[in-house]
Amino acid sequence: MSFNKILFACYALMAAAFWAPQAQAIPAFARQTGMACDACHYQHFPVLNSFGRAFKEGGFTMIGAEEQITGELGLSIPSTLNAAIEAYSGYTKTNGPTTAATATTKNNNNGQFQALQSASVFFGGRVGEHIGFEAELNIYPTPSGLLNYKMPMVYDVGDAKVGGVIYSTSVYGPSFGLEVMNTGANAVHLFNQFDMPVISAQQYLNTGLPAQGIDLIASNENGFAVLGKWMPDNQSGSGSPSSNYLRLAATPGDLIPGFDFGVGVQLWNGTAASTCNTPGIVGGNCASSPSPFIQSPVSGFTIANGVFDTKASAIDTQLLGNVGGLPLTFIASYARAPSSGAPSGVVNGFQGNIFNPGTATRSSFNLGAELGITSRVTLQAGLRRANSGFAFGSISNATDNALLIGATYKFSLNVRADLSYSKYSGDMYGAASQSIQGANYMGDNLTSLHLIAAF
Repeated sequence: MSFNKILFACYALMAAAFWAPQAQAIPAFARQTGMACDACHYQHFPVLNSFGRAFKEGGFTMIGAEEQITGELGLSIPSTLNAAIEAYSGYTKTNGPTTAATATTKNNNNGQFQALQSASVFFGGRVGEHIGFEAELNIYPTPSGLLNYKMPMVYDVGDAKVGGVIYSTSVYGPSFGLEVMNTGANAVHLFNQFDMPVISAQQYLNTGLPAQGIDLIASNENGFAVLGKWMPDNQSGSGSPSSNYLRLAATPGDLIPGFDFGVGVQLWNGTAASTCNTPGIVGGNCASSPSPFIQSPVSGFTIANGVFDTKASAIDTQLLGNVGGLPLTFIASYARAPSSGAPSGVVNGFQGNIFNPGTATRSSFNLGAELGITSRVTLQAGLRRANSGFAFGSISNATDNALLIGATYKFSLNVRADLSYSKYSGDMYGAASQSIQGANYMGDNLTSLHLIAAF
């Protein structure tokens, strides 16, 4: 298998991972606080408003009228363990080559309908006066198991909240420890969950990968900061977290009157070991997936355990507020990841930059907007201008651009239908690219329709 085919197979399979739904809102928190979902969310879940940011920065510890059990040494827990279920139903369709009518398996090019695409049970809330937790258990599809977990410990220091958080995640990367902006700095708060790399530069770099680590965190009404150590692995004996993560963001409430404004930077650097985890798959290992880059083995090529560079940077901004009496969410982001050389395939050897499996700098500039038309309906738009990092023929860094349009309809605050259409363009979708990708080519557009219910 040629080197270019390896790279493009990695790209196609990695891109497919982006279309898997991510966790969004947790009604368990509504039960704990006694507040409706829109107390914390703007327009619809999972986008956070300023109150939602404060609740999350406080470590999920705020409680409402729910009865508590209290005792010595700071015991203060809800009398009931608050839980919730989130379920997705969906249809996705890409326009690449379809499989034959007699094929025993189909892919997104044939169109995929799933009455139950995924389902998770969430637990979350107060552990003590200064300690909270969040946990997500995957129940479908199998294998079932713990997808995401974190426990923040947060204390008041003057007008700030300061503390730490320990976490493990299968899908959200090192920003899972604490992130409260809606730009895709962490995928959990994006307004469109079904083609995230169009509206978020960080998600284009695949920063939502398995990770575990520990963070120091600080926040107040004007911003937040995170300094952490992490590794790209959520279950194994890969040693101690040796990569670094830095997040600085300003959220000055009075800078633009009437608008919730935020701007921030992210920096990932260092090196770390990983033992064959797969984004979004519980219990992934070398037998089921040879690489953190991709969703399934590539024939004739195996990336096994290795040490990876973890190098990337991003800048992002958000603006939430009413325009002409209609609620608007606007986000912008730019991210880049340098090349550390293409995957070598050497077992237990250096594997390149985990955010960029190509040979040139991977970068993306993204815009996203969502406008509320009524209390139930929103319209969405997105734009991406990116360089993939992949080289082939005379093209040293293939372009990878996209446009997105979409709409949502709320049946209730916790049940919503999402419809979106993305059109892709650039070198990644030209004749030369299609020839190299072969059967892995997923086409130049994606249509998705999903029903999300959280209860």
